Amino acid sequence: MNSNHWESSYRQAVGQLQVPAPLDEKLLSSARAIKPTRKESNQTGRLLSKVASGFSAVAVAIVLLHPAQYLGATPEQISPQNNSRELGLERHRINRGKQALKTDAWHTLRTEVSAGNYMQLCAHWRRQQRSVAEEALPADLAHKARQHCRILP
Repeated sequence: MNSNHWESSYRQAVGQLQVPAPLDEKLLSSARAIKPTRKESNQTGRLLSKVASGFSAVAVAIVLLHPAQYLGATPEQISPQNNSRELGLERHRINRGKQALKTDAWHTLRTEVSAGNYMQLCAHWRRQQRSVAEEALPADLAHKARQHCRILP
């Protein structure tokens, strides 16, 4: 027997099958009555999600409202007692003077070295090796010079 014979006989048998209408209605009504069960983990997950979002909202509010966000600011800078223009200019002059004291004399050389340009470092290190009067390199720059430079004759 070939496959076409089996297919045609199957189609004939399916065509002869008939389900009574009351049985169809009964099956459909029972299928409509089925509802998925709710799991407890979904409810606890929602509760945990709400709690976590509440805590994160409180944390954001604390970060935004806390005076520690003004790092390095004095209480007068946050809420000045006297808003006169002269007082503001005086504060600016004082802060600019403090920044000038904090600047690094080797800043330009360090930025070039961090960028991978060792020419200036090697030139300064060679001059330092040849004469004692040359200003000594800081320890980190001297270490980099020993790694990347060589003394030329």
